[in-house]
Amino acid sequence: MRLDLYLMENSETDITRSQIARGIRDGRVTVNGITVTKAGTILRDTDTVNFIPEQTRITDEPENIPLNVVFADNHLMVINKPRGLVVHPGNGVSGGTLLNALLFHHPELRNVARCGIVHRLDKNTAGLMVIAKTPAVALKFAQMFETHDVARTYNGIVEGAIQTTHGTINRNIVRHPINRTIYTVTDGPHGRTAVTHWRALDNTLTHKTNGRRYTLMEFKLETGRTHQIRVHCKSAGWPLVGDPEYNPNGAIKCNGQMLEATSLEFLHPITGKSMRLEIDHTPEFKKVLGVLR
Repeated sequence: MRLDLYLMENSETDITRSQIARGIRDGRVTVNGITVTKAGTILRDTDTVNFIPEQTRITDEPENIPLNVVFADNHLMVINKPRGLVVHPGNGVSGGTLLNALLFHHPELRNVARCGIVHRLDKNTAGLMVIAKTPAVALKFAQMFETHDVARTYNGIVEGAIQTTHGTINRNIVRHPINRTIYTVTDGPHGRTAVTHWRALDNTLTHKTNGRRYTLMEFKLETGRTHQIRVHCKSAGWPLVGDPEYNPNGAIKCNGQMLEATSLEFLHPITGKSMRLEIDHTPEFKKVLGVLR
């Protein structure tokens, strides 16, 4: 596959073809550690491709949006993102995002790439996110996520009574061939490697009205692809409750998918201290659990 086409198919973010072309021209793409400046370079299955995003040009306005800060020091902070909050502007979203909130409460983050946002949660996924306060810490966290040195645990409610206690889904993820805003799994060599470890916490959940069965799940990410848990759950035959893209016809209607990032574990990039941060479920998540219990 051509380099530019590969990047279009496998980019973690919704990047345009012109942005990819500019990145290649600017020397921000490497293949096996060597800078490549030709979009038509043909890749082999064993090649390792790295695309360095362009420094975000922050022109967005600060907005007084509340932040729920779980932990903070001079180097980083961890926030509890509410369901429904978009992480940063793009794709027709010009404001009302986490990035706008960060610029209001911490204007110094304008000097950090992406205002310190080093990973993302989907709009309708609630939970913990780490924010870097300095460029050095942002770079360190980028490396830590790349080497899987940040442990992320999620809880979710899925359709079906899962009888197996635990398992792993290891299926590559690609953009959907028709609907380019969502993703799907592939068993071929293309796409991005995606590994999700899961555990069934409670498979006795039952809807009192329709009698359908549900399971409370724990997910641990080995990789962090866009929509990874949501796509993997659908591919396994047990989509997430309330997922508007991957389970639009689900029997339970709620404000977004019942998926929450409940804990983060990592070594502090400056002090080396072992960090574990954990939060309780949101009221909406508890409400759905209460109905099913």
